[in-house]
Amino acid sequence: MVIQLLLRRKAKSLPDTEWQAFLDLQSHVDDFSSSKMKNEHGLTTWHTIELMSQAASSYSGSKEPFSFIQTLTARILINTHTLTTPTLDPLGLCLAPHSALLNHSCTPNTVIIFSGSTLTLRSLAAIPAKSELSISYIACITNGLPDPCPDHNFDAVEARAVGLQAEASTLPPDRAAALLKSALGFLSQYPPHWQPNPLILHTAFLNAVATQSWAIAFSNALIAYFYIDPLHHRLSWHPVRVVRKWALLRLVTQIAGLVSEGDDSIKGLEKFGINWQTVAMGLFQEVADGAHLSHGSNSSFTAEVKAFGEGAGVGRKKHEKALLEEEWAKLRKVADNRGGNAKEEDNEHRKEKSTSYS
Repeated sequence: MVIQLLLRRKAKSLPDTEWQAFLDLQSHVDDFSSSKMKNEHGLTTWHTIELMSQAASSYSGSKEPFSFIQTLTARILINTHTLTTPTLDPLGLCLAPHSALLNHSCTPNTVIIFSGSTLTLRSLAAIPAKSELSISYIACITNGLPDPCPDHNFDAVEARAVGLQAEASTLPPDRAAALLKSALGFLSQYPPHWQPNPLILHTAFLNAVATQSWAIAFSNALIAYFYIDPLHHRLSWHPVRVVRKWALLRLVTQIAGLVSEGDDSIKGLEKFGINWQTVAMGLFQEVADGAHLSHGSNSSFTAEVKAFGEGAGVGRKKHEKALLEEEWAKLRKVADNRGGNAKEEDNEHRKEKSTSYS
C-alpha cells in the first residue's frame, strides 16, 4: 500500500484533498522510534518500518525524502482497517482517512462491516447525539470482563499453548491437528473465554474444517457458541456472533447430509440423538433475526442468508420453544463432552512424546 500511494502521488492521480486527509492522520513516529520491544524475529517496530520504507522507496522510484516515507509507512500501519468479506474473512487492508479517526474502546458503540469496497459503520447501541463514536482495534474484545485471577502457572501454560499453535501454523492441516488439540489440552484447566483459548480454538475449528473432521469442528464451534462469544460479544446480533452462527448453520447442514448418507466420520455424534433439521431451523432463525441488525436489511449477507433459508427449506416455519430447548441441551452436552476429549487427547499426546524421548 505504501508503494501504491507513492506511485499515485508521483503520477498525480491522487486528489489533493485525499492526500491531505491522509497526511493529517497520526503517525506516532516518536513512539515507534523510541520503543525497544522486539517481535519474534528480533526486530523492533521501527526497524520493521525502516525495512518496509526502504523497499517502498526502491520499488516506487519515489524522490520523496526517506524520513517522509518512514512516516508514511507508520501512518499506514496504525490507520488501516482489515478489509474483509461480509463473513469477516480477511482480504487485505483498507485505508479510509475518516474512519481512521475513530478511537478504540473495549466497549465500542460501533463496528465496521464491509460489503465489497463499501465500508459501513454499524451501531452496537443507541448512541446519543454528539457522543463520540468508537470501534475496537483488536479482533477479540473483553467487553468489560474482569482480568483473569492471578495464577502463577498461567504464563507458562499460555506460552506452551501459543508455542504449539505457532508450530502448528507451519504444518499441513492434517499434521497440525494434533498440536492444536494438545494446545487446547494445556489450556483446558482455564475458562474457555480466557485468551489464548478463543484464538486457538478458532484455529482448531478452521483446521478441522480443512481436514473434514466434522465432529471436531462441530464441537469446537459449539464451545465458542455457548461459552466464548456470549461473553466477548454480549449482543446476540453482534456481527461476530451472527457470522459464527452462520458458519455453524452451514456445518450443521453438512453434517445432516452425512448422517442421511450413513457416513462413518460423524458416528461419534450419534449418541447425542440430535435432530439436525430442528437445530438447523433454530440456528437459521437466530441468523436471520440478527443479520438485518449486524449487516443491514439490504446487505449482500442478509440476502445470502434469506436465499439459503429458502433453498434449504429451513426458513419456512418456527419450532416451539420447548422443542428447541431440548435440542439446545443436547448441543451443550456436545460442547461439554469436547472439553473432556481435549484433556484425553492431550494426555495421549504427552505419552507419545514421552515414549519418543525415552
